Amino acid sequence: MRHDHRHVRATSGFVVALALGAVVLASCSHPAAVTTPTRASGTPALSISVPLSTVGCTLNDVCVAVGTTGANAPIDAVAEFSTPKGRWLNLALPTAPSPLIDAMACSGSQCLLGGSQPGDDLLWLFSVSSESVRPTVVPAGGIGVDALTCDREACALVDTGAHGGPPRFVESDDGGQSWGAPEPLDFATGDAVTALACGDVEDCALGVLNDQSFLLYVTNDAGATWQLRDTPSAWTDLTSLSCSRRDCVALAQAAASSVLVRSTNFTRTWKYLALSQKAIALACTPSAACLVAGERSGNSPWLALVRGRTVTNVRLRYVPTPLVAAACGSKVCAALGVTTLLALGVQSP
Repeated sequence: MRHDHRHVRATSGFVVALALGAVVLASCSHPAAVTTPTRASGTPALSISVPLSTVGCTLNDVCVAVGTTGANAPIDAVAEFSTPKGRWLNLALPTAPSPLIDAMACSGSQCLLGGSQPGDDLLWLFSVSSESVRPTVVPAGGIGVDALTCDREACALVDTGAHGGPPRFVESDDGGQSWGAPEPLDFATGDAVTALACGDVEDCALGVLNDQSFLLYVTNDAGATWQLRDTPSAWTDLTSLSCSRRDCVALAQAAASSVLVRSTNFTRTWKYLALSQKAIALACTPSAACLVAGERSGNSPWLALVRGRTVTNVRLRYVPTPLVAAACGSKVCAALGVTTLLALGVQSP
Protein backbone atom coordinates (compact mmCIF):
# COMPACT_ATOMS: atom_id res chain seq x y z
CA MET A 1 0.00 0.00 0.00
CA ARG A 2 1.13 3.55 -0.63
CA HIS A 3 1.60 5.94 2.30
CA ASP A 4 0.72 9.57 1.55
CA HIS A 5 1.67 10.99 4.92
CA ARG A 6 5.19 11.61 6.17
CA HIS A 7 6.42 9.16 8.73
CA VAL A 8 9.71 9.99 10.45
CA ARG A 9 11.96 7.53 12.19
CA ALA A 10 15.48 7.89 13.44
CA THR A 11 17.69 5.09 12.18
CA SER A 12 20.48 3.77 14.29
CA GLY A 13 22.94 5.45 11.92
CA PHE A 14 25.70 7.94 12.60
CA VAL A 15 26.41 7.80 16.37
CA VAL A 16 30.17 7.66 16.70
CA ALA A 17 31.43 5.10 19.18
CA LEU A 18 35.03 6.23 19.34
CA ALA A 19 36.08 3.85 22.07
CA LEU A 20 34.89 0.89 20.04
CA GLY A 21 35.86 2.33 16.67
CA ALA A 22 32.33 1.57 15.52
CA VAL A 23 29.31 3.29 14.08
CA VAL A 24 25.83 2.32 15.24
CA LEU A 25 23.26 3.70 12.85
CA ALA A 26 21.46 6.34 14.91
CA SER A 27 21.61 10.14 14.64
CA CYS A 28 24.47 12.54 14.22
CA SER A 29 24.49 16.11 12.98
CA HIS A 30 27.64 15.78 10.88
CA PRO A 31 28.00 12.60 8.79
CA ALA A 32 31.49 13.70 7.72
CA ALA A 33 32.65 13.07 11.31
CA VAL A 34 31.61 9.42 11.24
CA THR A 35 34.46 6.92 11.37
CA THR A 36 34.68 3.66 9.45
CA PRO A 37 31.65 1.59 10.53
CA THR A 38 32.16 -1.88 11.95
CA ARG A 39 28.64 -2.35 13.31
CA ALA A 40 25.24 -1.41 11.90
CA SER A 41 21.60 -1.92 12.83
CA GLY A 42 18.73 -2.19 10.41
CA THR A 43 15.54 -0.16 10.40
CA PRO A 44 12.30 -1.96 9.45
CA ALA A 45 10.68 -0.74 6.25
CA LEU A 46 7.38 1.07 6.58
CA SER A 47 5.65 -1.46 4.34
CA ILE A 48 6.45 -5.09 5.02
CA SER A 49 4.09 -6.27 2.25
CA VAL A 50 6.08 -4.60 -0.55
CA PRO A 51 9.69 -5.84 -0.77
CA LEU A 52 12.40 -3.22 -1.18
CA SER A 53 14.62 -3.80 -4.20
CA THR A 54 16.37 -0.64 -5.42
CA VAL A 55 18.33 2.15 -3.72
CA GLY A 56 20.28 5.21 -4.83
CA CYS A 57 22.13 8.06 -3.09
CA THR A 58 22.74 11.60 -4.29
CA LEU A 59 26.12 13.28 -3.95
CA ASN A 60 24.68 15.39 -1.12
CA ASP A 61 24.01 12.14 0.76
CA VAL A 62 20.25 11.75 0.49
CA CYS A 63 19.31 8.14 -0.29
CA VAL A 64 16.10 6.80 -1.85
CA ALA A 65 14.82 3.23 -1.42
CA VAL A 66 12.05 1.79 -3.60
CA GLY A 67 10.13 -1.45 -3.65
CA THR A 68 7.54 -2.99 -5.95
CA THR A 69 5.07 -5.76 -5.20
CA GLY A 70 5.66 -9.15 -6.75
CA ALA A 71 3.75 -10.93 -9.47
CA ASN A 72 1.29 -12.60 -7.07
CA ALA A 73 -0.12 -9.36 -5.65
CA PRO A 74 -1.69 -6.18 -7.05
CA ILE A 75 1.21 -4.16 -8.44
CA ASP A 76 2.14 -1.11 -6.41
CA ALA A 77 5.32 0.72 -5.42
CA VAL A 78 6.51 2.23 -2.15
CA ALA A 79 9.46 4.45 -1.33
CA GLU A 80 11.40 5.98 1.56
CA PHE A 81 14.29 8.41 1.67
CA SER A 82 16.97 9.12 4.24
CA THR A 83 18.38 12.49 5.21
CA PRO A 84 22.15 12.96 5.49
CA LYS A 85 21.65 12.58 9.25
CA GLY A 86 20.33 9.06 8.80
CA ARG A 87 16.59 9.45 9.26
CA TRP A 88 14.31 7.47 6.97
CA LEU A 89 11.07 9.17 5.91
CA ASN A 90 8.11 8.03 3.86
CA LEU A 91 8.16 9.25 0.26
CA ALA A 92 4.89 9.59 -1.63
CA LEU A 93 5.01 8.34 -5.21
CA PRO A 94 3.00 9.53 -8.21
CA THR A 95 -0.14 7.68 -9.15
CA ALA A 96 0.49 5.28 -12.01
CA PRO A 97 -1.17 2.10 -13.30
CA SER A 98 0.76 -0.97 -12.14
CA PRO A 99 4.17 0.72 -11.74
CA LEU A 100 7.27 -1.49 -11.76
CA ILE A 101 10.54 0.17 -10.67
CA ASP A 102 13.62 -1.69 -11.94
CA ALA A 103 16.42 0.90 -12.01
CA MET A 104 17.67 4.06 -10.32
CA ALA A 105 20.45 6.56 -10.99
CA CYS A 106 21.33 9.51 -8.76
CA SER A 107 23.54 12.54 -9.28
CA GLY A 108 24.20 15.76 -7.38
CA SER A 109 20.78 16.45 -5.88
CA GLN A 110 18.29 14.25 -7.71
CA CYS A 111 17.52 10.64 -8.63
CA LEU A 112 15.89 9.14 -11.70
CA LEU A 113 13.66 6.13 -11.03
CA GLY A 114 13.02 3.94 -14.05
CA GLY A 115 10.79 1.04 -14.88
CA SER A 116 7.57 0.30 -16.68
CA GLN A 117 3.85 0.80 -16.68
CA PRO A 118 1.48 -0.99 -19.06
CA GLY A 119 2.76 -0.40 -22.60
CA ASP A 120 5.19 2.39 -21.74
CA ASP A 121 8.46 3.38 -20.13
CA LEU A 122 8.18 4.86 -16.65
CA LEU A 123 10.50 7.60 -15.39
CA TRP A 124 10.11 9.49 -12.13
CA LEU A 125 12.35 12.25 -10.81
CA PHE A 126 13.18 12.64 -7.10
CA SER A 127 14.33 16.10 -6.05
CA VAL A 128 16.23 16.65 -2.81
CA SER A 129 15.14 20.29 -2.61
CA SER A 130 11.42 19.47 -2.74
CA GLU A 131 11.69 16.03 -1.09
CA SER A 132 9.21 14.76 -3.65
CA VAL A 133 8.86 12.56 -6.72
CA ARG A 134 7.20 13.58 -9.98
CA PRO A 135 6.83 11.98 -13.40
CA THR A 136 9.25 13.16 -16.08
CA VAL A 137 9.36 12.72 -19.84
CA VAL A 138 10.11 9.27 -21.28
CA PRO A 139 11.61 8.35 -24.66
CA ALA A 140 8.87 7.54 -27.15
CA GLY A 141 8.37 3.94 -28.21
CA GLY A 142 9.76 2.07 -25.20
CA ILE A 143 7.90 -0.38 -22.98
CA GLY A 144 10.18 -0.51 -19.94
CA VAL A 145 13.43 0.98 -18.63
CA ASP A 146 15.95 -1.78 -17.92
CA ALA A 147 19.00 0.25 -16.81
CA LEU A 148 19.88 3.83 -15.88
CA THR A 149 23.09 5.76 -15.28
CA CYS A 150 23.73 9.43 -14.47
CA ASP A 151 26.76 11.65 -13.98
CA ARG A 152 25.35 15.00 -12.90
CA GLU A 153 23.28 16.24 -15.86
CA ALA A 154 24.44 13.54 -18.29
CA CYS A 155 22.20 10.46 -18.09
CA ALA A 156 21.66 7.38 -20.24
CA LEU A 157 19.21 4.51 -20.22
CA VAL A 158 18.50 1.25 -21.95
CA ASP A 159 14.86 0.38 -22.47
CA THR A 160 12.93 -2.41 -24.16
CA GLY A 161 11.65 -1.67 -27.64
CA ALA A 162 8.00 -2.12 -28.44
CA HIS A 163 6.57 -4.99 -30.53
CA GLY A 164 9.47 -7.34 -29.83
CA GLY A 165 12.07 -4.89 -31.10
CA PRO A 166 15.65 -4.71 -29.79
CA PRO A 167 16.58 -2.80 -26.64
CA ARG A 168 17.43 0.86 -27.17
CA PHE A 169 20.16 3.16 -25.86
CA VAL A 170 19.06 6.75 -25.15
CA GLU A 171 20.94 9.74 -23.68
CA SER A 172 19.91 12.93 -21.89
CA ASP A 173 22.05 16.02 -21.32
CA ASP A 174 19.70 17.70 -18.85
CA GLY A 175 19.24 15.13 -16.10
CA GLY A 176 16.31 13.34 -17.70
CA GLN A 177 14.22 16.39 -18.56
CA SER A 178 14.48 15.44 -22.25
CA TRP A 179 15.93 12.53 -24.26
CA GLY A 180 17.69 12.19 -27.58
CA ALA A 181 16.90 9.80 -30.40
CA PRO A 182 17.02 6.12 -29.35
CA GLU A 183 19.79 3.96 -30.83
CA PRO A 184 18.60 0.36 -31.38
CA LEU A 185 20.91 -2.29 -29.89
CA ASP A 186 20.31 -5.04 -32.43
CA PHE A 187 23.19 -7.12 -31.05
CA ALA A 188 21.40 -7.41 -27.69
CA THR A 189 17.98 -8.53 -28.93
CA GLY A 190 16.56 -11.02 -26.45
CA ASP A 191 19.38 -10.48 -23.94
CA ALA A 192 19.02 -9.36 -20.31
CA VAL A 193 20.77 -6.10 -19.42
CA THR A 194 22.83 -6.47 -16.23
CA ALA A 195 25.07 -3.38 -16.29
CA LEU A 196 25.20 0.12 -17.77
CA ALA A 197 27.69 2.86 -16.98
CA CYS A 198 29.13 5.88 -18.77
CA GLY A 199 32.52 7.42 -18.07
CA ASP A 200 31.47 10.55 -20.00
CA VAL A 201 28.89 11.45 -22.64
CA GLU A 202 30.75 9.52 -25.36
CA ASP A 203 32.08 6.45 -23.55
CA CYS A 204 29.63 3.91 -22.12
CA ALA A 205 29.76 0.21 -21.23
CA LEU A 206 26.86 -2.25 -21.41
CA GLY A 207 26.72 -5.74 -19.92
CA VAL A 208 24.19 -8.32 -21.13
CA LEU A 209 23.37 -11.96 -20.47
CA ASN A 210 22.25 -14.25 -23.26
CA ASP A 211 21.31 -17.91 -23.03
CA GLN A 212 24.95 -18.98 -22.98
CA SER A 213 27.24 -16.32 -21.54
CA PHE A 214 27.91 -12.81 -20.30
CA LEU A 215 28.98 -10.20 -22.87
CA LEU A 216 30.39 -6.70 -22.38
CA TYR A 217 30.06 -4.02 -25.06
CA VAL A 218 31.48 -0.48 -25.18
CA THR A 219 30.74 2.61 -27.23
CA ASN A 220 33.03 5.59 -27.79
CA ASP A 221 30.57 7.62 -29.87
CA ALA A 222 27.53 8.00 -27.59
CA GLY A 223 25.89 4.77 -28.71
CA ALA A 224 26.19 5.09 -32.49
CA THR A 225 28.46 2.03 -32.66
CA TRP A 226 29.36 -0.68 -30.12
CA GLN A 227 32.29 -3.08 -29.87
CA LEU A 228 32.47 -6.37 -27.99
CA ARG A 229 35.02 -6.20 -25.19
CA ASP A 230 37.00 -9.28 -24.15
CA THR A 231 36.22 -10.47 -20.61
CA PRO A 232 37.54 -13.44 -18.62
CA SER A 233 35.85 -16.68 -19.64
CA ALA A 234 35.17 -17.48 -15.96
CA TRP A 235 32.82 -14.52 -15.59
CA THR A 236 29.18 -15.53 -15.57
CA ASP A 237 27.84 -12.00 -14.94
CA LEU A 238 28.85 -8.41 -14.24
CA THR A 239 26.69 -6.11 -12.10
CA SER A 240 26.91 -2.87 -10.09
CA LEU A 241 29.09 -1.32 -12.80
CA SER A 242 30.00 2.35 -12.33
CA CYS A 243 32.53 4.48 -14.22
CA SER A 244 34.06 7.93 -13.87
CA ARG A 245 36.09 8.93 -16.90
CA ARG A 246 38.39 5.92 -17.48
CA ASP A 247 38.02 4.38 -13.99
CA CYS A 248 35.41 1.66 -13.52
CA VAL A 249 34.45 -0.67 -10.67
CA ALA A 250 32.01 -3.60 -10.67
CA LEU A 251 31.05 -6.98 -9.25
CA ALA A 252 31.96 -10.00 -11.35
CA GLN A 253 30.44 -13.39 -10.66
CA ALA A 254 32.29 -16.59 -11.38
CA ALA A 255 31.12 -20.15 -10.88
CA ALA A 256 31.99 -20.29 -7.19
CA SER A 257 32.94 -16.76 -6.12
CA SER A 258 32.18 -13.05 -6.22
CA VAL A 259 34.98 -10.71 -7.27
CA LEU A 260 35.32 -6.94 -6.95
CA VAL A 261 36.97 -5.76 -10.17
CA ARG A 262 38.50 -2.39 -11.07
CA SER A 263 39.68 -0.93 -14.37
CA THR A 264 41.70 2.23 -15.05
CA ASN A 265 41.40 2.00 -18.85
CA PHE A 266 37.64 1.82 -19.32
CA THR A 267 37.12 -1.94 -19.06
CA ARG A 268 40.07 -3.04 -21.25
CA THR A 269 41.84 -4.72 -18.32
CA TRP A 270 40.85 -5.39 -14.72
CA LYS A 271 42.36 -5.82 -11.28
CA TYR A 272 40.70 -8.38 -9.01
CA LEU A 273 39.79 -8.66 -5.35
CA ALA A 274 38.16 -11.96 -4.39
CA LEU A 275 35.39 -11.68 -1.80
CA SER A 276 34.79 -14.26 0.92
CA GLN A 277 30.99 -14.22 0.66
CA LYS A 278 28.35 -14.00 -2.06
CA ALA A 279 28.10 -10.37 -3.13
CA ILE A 280 24.82 -9.16 -4.61
CA ALA A 281 25.42 -5.40 -4.84
CA LEU A 282 28.33 -2.95 -4.76
CA ALA A 283 28.50 0.84 -4.44
CA CYS A 284 31.42 3.24 -4.03
CA THR A 285 31.91 6.83 -2.88
CA PRO A 286 33.94 9.32 -4.96
CA SER A 287 36.84 8.67 -2.55
CA ALA A 288 36.77 4.98 -3.61
CA ALA A 289 35.46 3.55 -0.34
CA CYS A 290 33.09 0.76 -1.39
CA LEU A 291 30.20 -1.03 0.29
CA VAL A 292 29.53 -4.66 -0.66
CA ALA A 293 26.18 -6.22 0.25
CA GLY A 294 25.03 -9.80 -0.02
CA GLU A 295 24.73 -12.99 1.97
CA ARG A 296 26.77 -15.58 3.82
CA SER A 297 26.31 -19.30 3.42
CA GLY A 298 23.07 -20.21 5.14
CA ASN A 299 21.34 -17.12 3.72
CA SER A 300 22.33 -14.78 6.53
CA PRO A 301 23.01 -11.14 5.55
CA TRP A 302 26.53 -9.90 4.84
CA LEU A 303 27.87 -6.37 4.56
CA ALA A 304 31.48 -5.23 4.14
CA LEU A 305 33.42 -2.03 3.61
CA VAL A 306 36.27 -2.16 1.08
CA ARG A 307 39.18 0.29 1.01
CA GLY A 308 41.88 -0.60 -1.46
CA ARG A 309 42.43 -4.32 -0.88
CA THR A 310 41.23 -4.29 2.73
CA VAL A 311 37.79 -5.81 3.36
CA THR A 312 36.19 -5.03 6.73
CA ASN A 313 33.06 -6.99 7.64
CA VAL A 314 30.26 -4.96 9.23
CA ARG A 315 28.52 -6.65 12.17
CA LEU A 316 24.76 -6.49 11.63
CA ARG A 317 21.81 -6.35 14.01
CA TYR A 318 18.11 -6.42 13.17
CA VAL A 319 18.76 -7.48 9.58
CA PRO A 320 16.73 -10.68 9.06
CA THR A 321 17.35 -11.33 5.36
CA PRO A 322 20.19 -11.12 2.82
CA LEU A 323 20.98 -7.65 1.49
CA VAL A 324 19.89 -7.05 -2.10
CA ALA A 325 20.98 -3.51 -3.02
CA ALA A 326 23.54 -0.84 -2.12
CA ALA A 327 24.28 2.78 -3.02
CA CYS A 328 26.70 5.52 -1.96
CA GLY A 329 26.72 9.29 -1.99
CA SER A 330 29.78 11.32 -1.04
CA LYS A 331 30.12 10.18 2.59
CA VAL A 332 26.97 8.16 3.21
CA CYS A 333 26.06 4.70 1.90
CA ALA A 334 22.84 2.71 2.12
CA ALA A 335 21.95 -0.97 1.83
CA LEU A 336 18.63 -2.80 1.63
CA GLY A 337 17.12 -6.07 2.67
CA VAL A 338 13.63 -6.76 1.39
CA THR A 339 12.12 -5.37 4.61
CA THR A 340 15.11 -3.54 6.09
CA LEU A 341 16.97 -0.27 5.52
CA LEU A 342 20.54 0.55 6.52
CA ALA A 343 22.45 3.83 6.34
CA LEU A 344 26.14 4.18 7.12
CA GLY A 345 28.45 7.17 7.34
CA VAL A 346 31.73 6.57 5.55
CA GLN A 347 34.57 8.97 6.23
CA SER A 348 37.59 9.17 3.96
CA PRO A 349 40.79 8.11 5.75
